[in-house]
Amino acid sequence: MFNLEVFTKKALASLNNAVSSARLLGHTYVGSEHMLLGMLKEGGNVASTILKTNKVTEKIMLEKIISMVGKGEPTKLDYECITPALSRILTDSSSASRSMGTRYIGTEHILMSLLKEPNCSGSSMLRSMGLNLNKLYSECVGIYANDAGGIMSPISQPDMKQFPVLSKYARNMTDAYSECVFDPVIGRKKETERIVQIISRRTKNNPCLVGEAGVGKTAVVEGLAQLLMKGEVPENIRDKRIFSLDITSMLAGAKYRGDFEERIKNCIEEVVRAGNIILFIDEIHTIVGAGAAEGAIDAANILKPQLARGEIQIIGATTLEEYRHHIEKDSALERRFQPVYIEEPDENECIDILKGLRENYENFHNVRISDKIIKNTVSLSVRYIHDRYLPDKAIDIIDEACSHARLNAARQKKSSSFRKFNTGNERMTIETLKKAIEKNNIRSDSLHQESINVTMDDITGVISLWTGIPVCQVNKEEGRKLIEMEAAVHKRVVGQNEAVNAVSSAVRRGRSGLRDDRRPVGSFLFLGPTGVGKTELSKALAECLFDTEDNLIRLDMSEFMERHSVSKLIGSPPGYVGFDDGGQLTEKIRRKPYSVILFDEVEKAHHDVMNILLQIMEDGTLTDSQGRKVDFRNTLIIMTSNIGAELITDKKQVGFGVQNDDEINKSRIMAEVKKFFKPEFINRLDKTIIFKSLDRNELREITVKLLDELSERAGKLGISLKYDSTAVDFLASVKDAEHYGARPLRRKITDEVETELSRKIIANELKSGDAARLTMENNHIKIMLSQFEKA
Repeated sequence: MFNLEVFTKKALASLNNAVSSARLLGHTYVGSEHMLLGMLKEGGNVASTILKTNKVTEKIMLEKIISMVGKGEPTKLDYECITPALSRILTDSSSASRSMGTRYIGTEHILMSLLKEPNCSGSSMLRSMGLNLNKLYSECVGIYANDAGGIMSPISQPDMKQFPVLSKYARNMTDAYSECVFDPVIGRKKETERIVQIISRRTKNNPCLVGEAGVGKTAVVEGLAQLLMKGEVPENIRDKRIFSLDITSMLAGAKYRGDFEERIKNCIEEVVRAGNIILFIDEIHTIVGAGAAEGAIDAANILKPQLARGEIQIIGATTLEEYRHHIEKDSALERRFQPVYIEEPDENECIDILKGLRENYENFHNVRISDKIIKNTVSLSVRYIHDRYLPDKAIDIIDEACSHARLNAARQKKSSSFRKFNTGNERMTIETLKKAIEKNNIRSDSLHQESINVTMDDITGVISLWTGIPVCQVNKEEGRKLIEMEAAVHKRVVGQNEAVNAVSSAVRRGRSGLRDDRRPVGSFLFLGPTGVGKTELSKALAECLFDTEDNLIRLDMSEFMERHSVSKLIGSPPGYVGFDDGGQLTEKIRRKPYSVILFDEVEKAHHDVMNILLQIMEDGTLTDSQGRKVDFRNTLIIMTSNIGAELITDKKQVGFGVQNDDEINKSRIMAEVKKFFKPEFINRLDKTIIFKSLDRNELREITVKLLDELSERAGKLGISLKYDSTAVDFLASVKDAEHYGARPLRRKITDEVETELSRKIIANELKSGDAARLTMENNHIKIMLSQFEKA
């Protein structure tokens, strides 16, 4: 009987795949043909590499099995259903391992054992494909030959003794024994051909991949390594091997001067001696200054002579910024590399990339991902995430959404699973469980069989968590909240129906998805006298949307009266103090892209500061001092101004022409606005709203609201505070309210009521459990105390 303990991870995974494939195909046994399919399905192992080199792919093998054996409904077989032929193959694989001088059983040993069984189904299928079994067996044996020109280009275990430094500080990316399996590389054919062309040069044959973080620089090199493993490269570089050099591990433990230089020198000697090794250095800018100390030289200067003579080849990868800061500054180092610019893929290319990676994530998370999900993920990542690049951000969203879907399904199944275990499996003994576990017969297939589908709710939920922007569909509760937004805002803002309706409509358009997503949610200019609710409306809107005023970004434009104040918004220029801190506006929006922005008293800002707002209102973006584009497309912009306020506060005519006077005042105010602001600024506003002066009824309503707030504060002290209509009428009849709005009313309540209440509380005349009533007596507010009326 075979011993699974000495099987490699790849071999065990291939065996599991063989059983799973037999189940899905509806077969009642697990044979040698399923073992071949399992090794091909696992990939990244020696057997699959040899088979694929001979044009035997997973798809071809599956079609051959179906054509020769057939396909039925899924079954529930286990390892006990392994055929005698496959059992012999697995047992004899240990003999193949011993003959090769290894202590483990890998996929190559299983394949060698299978090829020695000419009458098994797997061998018969390979022969039917026109393959020579003896040639395949020779290729398996050739892996262990100390011959670099053999079938397999990667270094085998015995060869590692010749490269002690490389085996310690580098990883062979073209090694079929590697436990690390690279994801498939989709596209990038042009870039790969460019790299191959540079590698094939006589001198200066060192490509350096340059691109933004996340566009796939390392993936291109991994794709080249996969092509080398498959032999799908030009003849002149077919024997090349790529080693990923880890500069950090070479630096680690280098206690004494000269240790690092010795390590890198020994590494170079091994590479030169091999003659067919290409070093890949990810983040290649780290070699500049690496290992440098007083009296020592860094890694870059150690490598320069060999690079110049063409003794070694290096593939580097770094970002545009790091390349500019480190590589370009060293002209001697730069001329030894040929830059290959890796551009961000467009949306269609990214969709193809995700489709190519879909199977990996489906198998890992045990979920299903549809084409529609992939397409929407790419478009949403482009729309809402602007500080990262494709395909990285789209891949990360898919990965986390799969995890989210899997965890949700597991939580929903948790309680029912426990109930099923307790009721249906009471008769299962410990011995039975142990036996089943030893045979690897208990697997978590229930969720997979139910086909957990990744939904748009999973995708939008992840994006909302990342950005704070409500991307998901409007649910019933939020829909009711949006429909009733005017009523919620009016709890804080009295009157001003036109302004409240305008901002509420803008928010609803934004959440419905019908608005132009190239501009902010809305941009409004509020005009009118002081104290009529312009700023209060902004605060009420933020509280209504976010249940807190924390997402209200308020900028008092009186602080931006100087020309150089622009740097406060977008950050100081390079070389000035505060350059790394960013701008007051841009940094807040980068952290909270879904916010209400209030530019208070905008007319007081310098005209150059006003020009900054043009880009925000038109394109929904703003570039900060560090060259980063900040997204304003999910913000609601409100600007307040007192221009033309005196035209409203002038004494109105009384009679049938009052409404006409309002229209005349609006036209006069807009004329003043056009004189002050540039046409391009006014033309970018969604709406200019003129706030009216507060009338008597509105002042009375505000008085009641302020007295209720005071009563609530008193209630926290255990004091019941009530008032009658005479007190409200008296307080609402404050002078100058027509000119100064509600602020004089707040001051009058403070002076007439709060001051006297505070004196009585301090003097212990009013204490917890007491009641007070406000009334008017002799044209003054009087506080009536009562100890019998409880709060």
